Amino acid sequence: MNVQLDFRIWPLIAGALASIFIAFDLYLVSEARQVQRNMSNELTLLDQLDALEEELGETMTLHRVALHTGQVRWDEHLDGIRERARGIASRYANEPGVDGLRPALSKALVEIDSLHVRTTYEAQDLAQERVDQAVLQLIVRRAEKQVQAASRKVHEHGLSQHSKALSQRWDEAQVLMFLSCLMAVVFALLVGMNRRLLQDSRTRGEELESARQRLESTNRDLRATMLSKEEKEVMLKEIHHRVKNNLQIVKSLIRFQMDQVEDVDTRELFNECITRVSAMALVHEQSYLSKDLANIDVNSYLDRLVRDLVHVYTIDTRLKMDIDIRVSTLGIDTLIPLGLLINEIISNAFKYAFQGREEGRITVHLAGSEGRGIHLIIGDDGVGLPSPDKWSRPDSLGMELIHTLADQLDADIRLLERQGTVYELLSRAGDHRAVA
Repeated sequence: MNVQLDFRIWPLIAGALASIFIAFDLYLVSEARQVQRNMSNELTLLDQLDALEEELGETMTLHRVALHTGQVRWDEHLDGIRERARGIASRYANEPGVDGLRPALSKALVEIDSLHVRTTYEAQDLAQERVDQAVLQLIVRRAEKQVQAASRKVHEHGLSQHSKALSQRWDEAQVLMFLSCLMAVVFALLVGMNRRLLQDSRTRGEELESARQRLESTNRDLRATMLSKEEKEVMLKEIHHRVKNNLQIVKSLIRFQMDQVEDVDTRELFNECITRVSAMALVHEQSYLSKDLANIDVNSYLDRLVRDLVHVYTIDTRLKMDIDIRVSTLGIDTLIPLGLLINEIISNAFKYAFQGREEGRITVHLAGSEGRGIHLIIGDDGVGLPSPDKWSRPDSLGMELIHTLADQLDADIRLLERQGTVYELLSRAGDHRAVA
């Protein structure tokens, strides 16, 4: 009789353990979701810090524009930086690397504004002006380094710790699944040892099996959510983010080297390198900002690309932009060579097409898709090529790049007989360039 009582109490023990396992599983799910929310918040913070760093990087450009053309958006630009820094400090006060960022940037902005006013509005000799500009550039770079340091702290003390926490939750889920399976085996053995309690044990065994299946289903969903979706998505975005940051470093190094060169032709070569690196960096930036990494917003990318080129090539010609983009998204394998090709053609237009003219037109028409083929018409209504040989037998890096990039796109490109320099590119149908 005592043995029977002992066997009858085991199902109760098993039910209690199942309840504990389910409760602990729900706790793991809750903890994992909280970690994911924290990682999402820190990714948003990194985007804000990147935007702040870009705005700081534009400070020297605006300073030179104000110094040489008198076009002033200086106060608006500085107010935008202060407002962004204030928003970051208030919203992400508890995140690593944010606490000391705003005071440091406020001090740097005061020094930058003071030097800008002195250089722009006070009469100075050329040597003093160069010294002030060098000091101004040094302060801007120091401010950018402070923002980069904050980003590194978010990576090192935020995202890495959350990744470890997600890994720990998964290990605990595996242990929980193993224990639940072991409990089911023990319960089955106990049912077989007591035939007189077979019916009752069978009923409770079915209930336990159902609970075990639900628990395993919850664990599978948790594992799929943690590994297949969030982890991989975060890792891919992190890779694109790091590549974009590395390309920004390359641009900064090229700009630093360009500042050491006085020859105009050499500086122009450095400037072309910067625009090409920017075109590639923009693709990776759009990749980690996009919800779907295989489909990047073409309109947003081309808008940023053209605006960056306008900043780099300051011309007096009034431009009319005839832009018609009928392609919503493209994969990264297509967008990188396409962006570089558009960058080369528009850069050539800014440099050569409108010399001695008061106004001009830039045309960019893009249609089709990666599966059906891409149709691009791009060019200007400027002075045109000096000789047809420039196109059929290219003797410059820019023209060679245009032909090479068209080959990468598996496309044919030709020069249209129109006023100015207008190209037509038509890629062959096929989805082999799409990102999986």
